Amino acid sequence: MFPWNKHFPFNNQSGQLPETFKNMNPKNVEDYIQSVMGNVFGEGFSQQFPYQGSLTAKDKQPQGNPANAELFETNDNVFIKIPATEEQAGNLRIQHNSNQLFIINYPAMGEQKNFILPSLVKRKGTKASYRKGILEIKLTKNEDLQLSEIDIINLNE
Repeated sequence: MFPWNKHFPFNNQSGQLPETFKNMNPKNVEDYIQSVMGNVFGEGFSQQFPYQGSLTAKDKQPQGNPANAELFETNDNVFIKIPATEEQAGNLRIQHNSNQLFIINYPAMGEQKNFILPSLVKRKGTKASYRKGILEIKLTKNEDLQLSEIDIINLNE
């Protein structure tokens, strides 16, 4: 009925994709998407999208996750899981402010890893536990409900 339907790859009755899709190179698709994104968002767009990257395995670089740490949040807490040996766990010092976590003496003595937290956390109530090679740090979220109202001064009067 519609001529464009016969070229739609998922509507093919024989179960075979057209030759165009069989010979498609993922690198060409990635290059095309990168050029379109660059045209739309400008040349520095990659800083705005932290999870974009190359599709080929050889081009993949580890993201800014220090020491293979896993950081995630729930409705009430922020969790950080870090692989560590018992010796490392015994020498660690953990400090935090409302938006950053500092792990001192990790991965080696005298070194420090910093994590920017996805939301504000409370000053008290942080717990750390070590079990089976994983250091888990649990921080309680702080709901910042303090609002400030700002008056607008009309300079035209």
